[in-house]
Amino acid sequence: MAFVGGALGVGASTALAATAAYASGAAFAGTLVGGFVVRTVVAIGLSALAAKLAPSPAAANASPIERMVNFAQPVSYAEWVYGRTRKGGPIGFTGFANDKRWYVPILAAHPIKGVVQHRLDERIVSLTDAVDTNASNISENPIAGYGRVDVFTGDPGQAVHAGLDAAFAEITSEFDFEGLAGAVIWAARPPNESYTQVFPGGRQWQYSPVLDGKKDLYDPRDGQYKFSSNAALVFADWCVNVMGREVDWDEIADEADACDLVEPDAAGIPRKRWELNGTLSDEQDYETHRAQLATACDAFVYDRTDGKVGFTVGRWLEPELTLGPDDFLSFELTEGQYGADAPDEVAALYTEPDNGWRETPSGAWVARIAAKPVTDQPQIFMVTNHFQAARLNKRLARSKHAQYQLRGTIGMKGYEILGGRSGGRAHRFVRFVHPELGLDLYLEVGEMARESLGLFSLSANTVQPDDFAFTAAEEPARPTYEAVEGQTGVPVPSGFHVATAGNGAATFEWDAQSPAYLQDIRYRRLSFLPLWTQSAVGSEQTTLNVSDLVSGEDYEVQIRNRSNGLGVSDWSASETFTA
Repeated sequence: MAFVGGALGVGASTALAATAAYASGAAFAGTLVGGFVVRTVVAIGLSALAAKLAPSPAAANASPIERMVNFAQPVSYAEWVYGRTRKGGPIGFTGFANDKRWYVPILAAHPIKGVVQHRLDERIVSLTDAVDTNASNISENPIAGYGRVDVFTGDPGQAVHAGLDAAFAEITSEFDFEGLAGAVIWAARPPNESYTQVFPGGRQWQYSPVLDGKKDLYDPRDGQYKFSSNAALVFADWCVNVMGREVDWDEIADEADACDLVEPDAAGIPRKRWELNGTLSDEQDYETHRAQLATACDAFVYDRTDGKVGFTVGRWLEPELTLGPDDFLSFELTEGQYGADAPDEVAALYTEPDNGWRETPSGAWVARIAAKPVTDQPQIFMVTNHFQAARLNKRLARSKHAQYQLRGTIGMKGYEILGGRSGGRAHRFVRFVHPELGLDLYLEVGEMARESLGLFSLSANTVQPDDFAFTAAEEPARPTYEAVEGQTGVPVPSGFHVATAGNGAATFEWDAQSPAYLQDIRYRRLSFLPLWTQSAVGSEQTTLNVSDLVSGEDYEVQIRNRSNGLGVSDWSASETFTA
């Protein structure tokens, strides 16, 4: 196992402490107040975090499509997968034996819940229950018979893959990939006349499945360790298990409840307010981790006066602290937009499942009408639904077009902003009253830094409760991304229905189709989990059993035909059922 740990930058006993992100983050912890939010910065909000998410060619903001590959190099960086996402990974082993190319992509540097959808290159494939590791378990033509995929999730007791062990003399029981998630894959060479159909990329497939990641997130509300995309639980796990810091679990419970509030989007699909789905790499620096996580849920991050990391996810909270001119050693209050280049509209780049889990521009939130609008496109790749991206667009636009910006130097009152008198919870919003100027404003802290003992610099901008309100009626039109199908003439399957359902399982049936067609079936839970799970069915099959459903929950399911030439029919009308 040591060779794998070394290649991924993860050691058996120092999996996190040895990472670059942890090392850089740990250096922040040595001061009386401050340490987690970069050097002497002790609180940071959306307006300051957004600058880190500008489009950039740097690896720090690696886009989703850049992760959908399998690459081989001497040392690869550890990757943490949160929520549901699509990705590939580095090659942990590759070799040629028995006329097969064997390779082992590593999907995550930790155990995962499992793979939701298998993808070889851009093909969605389903696996059979074939046990023999030398037999193909891929059901789709034309690649059926030419490959096998065996996923390992990194659970305790994981053993070396039997087929890999038998094929290579140098493989021993130590090659168990303990604590890592990935897949053992082999690809066999087809006849020359079908080579490009089986391997359209000219080589073995890139394995980039859709997977549910880390499954040991602690939820203080029920005391359980679980898989979750809840933004508060994800952020807390990153703080504790990646960065090695402490959090206040009572605070996490409150923030997790705020994240779980459900609202319908413009399509009527119920959406939880704040979810985080995506990948963090040790190749990225600490600031990029924090910016990707915090911006995607509009979080305010701060160093608590008790030494723990605190954060508040995006929502309006009535200010409980009032500041006036006498609280500042000096301050400057400016009126007008946030800089001469404040954008006319904001259209974030987020990860869209319906676009193959690629980066996708959202519909734009228009702050002001312009003949040639300036568009800001922050990269929020941990967001995987348009409704959440649109909510953030509004917040970013409003913050950059705030009526007033305040910059100043403040004394001991800074400790009070950090929660010195309120149980360690900071004040994200404050009221600013200036009698001489006749001002009574709501301010949101953008950034606060400790300059010396008892002395802080503060930047903030005005905010209104309406900045945080967002409904389906405000969601801009969502871009659509569908395959160009042309006039394929492929018919929709007939006779599709749910034969049986219950106890967390269901059986789907349909009429026999032409042998020229395969079937794709997709289903989704109607509450809380709007993402489709899709399965490909082999030729001449007329039933499909699924058993990974949540008992008692309502689902919808659809079917379509697909030809070997990749022409597809429309999706059928939805059938609904209770698992």
